[in-house]
Amino acid sequence: MTRTGGEPVIGTDEDPARTTTAGAPKGRRIRIVGAVLAMALACAGIAVGVPWGQGGGSAPSKAEPKAKTVEVERIDLSDTRSLDGTLGYGTPQTVKGAGEAIVTWLASDGTTVTRGKALYRVDDREVPVFYGTVPLYRRIAGRNTVGRDVQVIVDNLRALGYDIGPQPLPGQVVGVTAPKDGSGPAGGKQDQEATPSKPASPPGTSPGPDSGASGEGSPDPRTPASGASGSDRDSPAEGAGAKGTGTEGTGAPVRKAAATEQVRVKSGDGVLTPALEHAIIRWQTNRGVPATGVIEPGDVAVLRGAVRVDSASAQVGDPASEPLLRVTSTDKAVTVPVDASERGSVKRGDPVTVRLPDGTSAAGKVAGVGTDADEKEGGGPGEPKVTITVSFTDPDKVKRLDSAPVQVEFVSETREGVLAVPVTALLALREGGYGLRIAGGRVVAVETGLIAKGMAEITGDGIAEGTAVVTSS
Repeated sequence: MTRTGGEPVIGTDEDPARTTTAGAPKGRRIRIVGAVLAMALACAGIAVGVPWGQGGGSAPSKAEPKAKTVEVERIDLSDTRSLDGTLGYGTPQTVKGAGEAIVTWLASDGTTVTRGKALYRVDDREVPVFYGTVPLYRRIAGRNTVGRDVQVIVDNLRALGYDIGPQPLPGQVVGVTAPKDGSGPAGGKQDQEATPSKPASPPGTSPGPDSGASGEGSPDPRTPASGASGSDRDSPAEGAGAKGTGTEGTGAPVRKAAATEQVRVKSGDGVLTPALEHAIIRWQTNRGVPATGVIEPGDVAVLRGAVRVDSASAQVGDPASEPLLRVTSTDKAVTVPVDASERGSVKRGDPVTVRLPDGTSAAGKVAGVGTDADEKEGGGPGEPKVTITVSFTDPDKVKRLDSAPVQVEFVSETREGVLAVPVTALLALREGGYGLRIAGGRVVAVETGLIAKGMAEITGDGIAEGTAVVTSS
């Protein structure tokens, strides 16, 4: 519709396309109203969800996950610590010789040496291994010499198959005979006049019958305490170096007079009886060495058992009195260096678990705790270390490994039959301490004890085995 003159009429009621809001087209009015409503709801704090992909700028909010529950368990709880160790044959020990001899041969690295076998040679004479804990610290000679070192000879010759005859019992008194010049059991050279005129027995034969034992010097003369009887009372076995009061044709004595001392045998002592002297001579004869019936300190190497040669400390031509070899046990073991201050926390016999390089584990126990702190293993001054030695319950577990780095788990504390929950179930309380949320119920305060391997020992009112509690994972 136009006014007179041809100009259009704007904003009149009759114009269907007027520009006011009320007169806007239907589709446009809907869009405007929707926008105003959304703004109002947003101002009121009410979230408006918009379907993803239809004009929204973010994904819809996710539903809160349901809480997970676990049951309170009754278990044995142990606290462990893991330390680095080395699999091998244990801590080496040094073997020294004795005397003024010269080393002429040493067993090679890796060799296993058992009782009676040669560990090294001095002056081209074999020095065999004897098992024991007391070294030979003196010359073993003189009738009825008594001591723990003599017991080492007794034990080893018997184990090697030699008949050493009966030994006096602890508490018996024996007459120890030695020449007046001081030779014999106290040390020093044996008197040359002590050698009888008879020649030594042929190699491989008995030097003579083992004499019976009288009771010389013993409380009961009928008790075989002194190891001498009859005509052999003052004479040992016939053979090179044997001592006695023997005569030559005319019956004249061939040695100096001897002094006798009464000695009481103690527990752990051995006695150099005539029968034992016989056994020593037979052993020497079989080895191809002079059959004197006397054993010097450097004639054998006394060790705790069979050994494996780790390395040589000397060379051929060195004096025998120097360190000669480093030897270890023949059994596999693990050595673990620990701070000297922590030595008291580990005890001999404590159970351990050894984690091997292939991921398997082997049970073991503490076989020894070192007493000498070594700063070399500690990384410098202020960090001295001692060595813990671990043996295996089943050595076959490591028979294919000679050496390897391992982890050793030591048990420091064990609590048996305690109530425990995962550490993730514990709630820190505002007033201090910890609590547990009972499934579908309240929070209960609890006391915690040992915490190990992700589990916590707990006690509290209403907490029992099987109680369901909420945990975060």
